[in-house]
Amino acid sequence: MKHARNDGPDLAFRLGRRMVAAVADDMSTVQRVGVGVVAALVAVSPFGAWNEVEAQADPLTAGTPVEVGPFEVTIEKAATADELGYLVPEPGNHMLAVVANVTNTGEVPVNSGKLGEAIPAPESVGIIPEVPLEDLGADSDDGAGTGTTPDVADPSADPSASPSPSEPEKPELPSASIVNIKDGTSPIILNPGLTYRVALIWEQSDKFSGDVIPLRIMELTWIEESAASLDNEYWLPLDEVAFTGQIPIEPAKPAADAEAGQQ
Repeated sequence: MKHARNDGPDLAFRLGRRMVAAVADDMSTVQRVGVGVVAALVAVSPFGAWNEVEAQADPLTAGTPVEVGPFEVTIEKAATADELGYLVPEPGNHMLAVVANVTNTGEVPVNSGKLGEAIPAPESVGIIPEVPLEDLGADSDDGAGTGTTPDVADPSADPSASPSPSEPEKPELPSASIVNIKDGTSPIILNPGLTYRVALIWEQSDKFSGDVIPLRIMELTWIEESAASLDNEYWLPLDEVAFTGQIPIEPAKPAADAEAGQQ
């Protein structure tokens, strides 16, 4: 059963409504993405299931639709590329893209940022962290802004802000850049009743050499009236993993090979 606009926050109800649908089997043809993204994201065959699932989270597998908040999401694949159109990594890194079909099953338009909140950057796979605002434009040799990730903050810079040795501070990972594969644009609004084939894209260090990524989809809950703010009627991301699974990575074909395959 899909989320309705007046869904309440009852956890048991939201967990009980999740059903696993049929596996898609039409992902074998080469797809064009648009504005340079075209040649980098090449469709691959559906993948099998993964048995390891986080506690209290439902399994996530490529090709199987899942429902979270106002979205029905089908993860198609993960792929890497040296660049994706206007998204160009720092030297030595590459771009990681998760391709998904996303349908707004609700009754109102939803900002695409909610999709980015529902599908955060995969952890422990070399995603380049966000540069803190105070570090932007600062001269530093700690790797910030150069595509490299410092292990910990320099304790001599600000001892009061240094993380505890037993609990090192985790770098904050960026939200995905979301690209509509049909035309290479970045959608701001996902309209009700429409399905979008999108790529969620992050910059990834080449130091990561795995062939799968752990992907999570976080729970979204509908807020009819907010007691904490002036905002009403919106989707709120929860610190709760609704679905999780291991998604295999398919290296993207070089642009020249992809274009030759189109001829």
